[in-house]
Amino acid sequence: MSDFKVLFETLQESLVNDDFVKLTLSKPMRKSEGLLNVYARLFKIDGKNIFELKYRFTEENEFKQFSFDELTLELEKLLIETFRTGTLFTLNEDLIVLVSKKKLVSYRDNAPSFKNKLPEIPLQS
Repeated sequence: MSDFKVLFETLQESLVNDDFVKLTLSKPMRKSEGLLNVYARLFKIDGKNIFELKYRFTEENEFKQFSFDELTLELEKLLIETFRTGTLFTLNEDLIVLVSKKKLVSYRDNAPSFKNKLPEIPLQS
């Protein structure tokens, strides 16, 4: 794994403990590209964890689905190439990932923003 080991271990732990709420990527490096944020939500389909990523562009939204392993690769790519901040929201803590201009990764823990999990919604196709 990479500099994002803490993020991925905390994400995995939140799935095991059933306290994952959502994950948000923000602060794009280049706003001119039009990608403003990426939001990750968890869904269970046939007993498997599926993450749906909502790519929020200036004009429209795009949705893609990932397994856990695919998600970690996509998050790593997005955090290195596109975004400066990622926030993993769990019921126990908020883990903030900061990526500097020199691609150095640091972490900060905050008190949890959510007391309850988000309501279940059907997957968009």
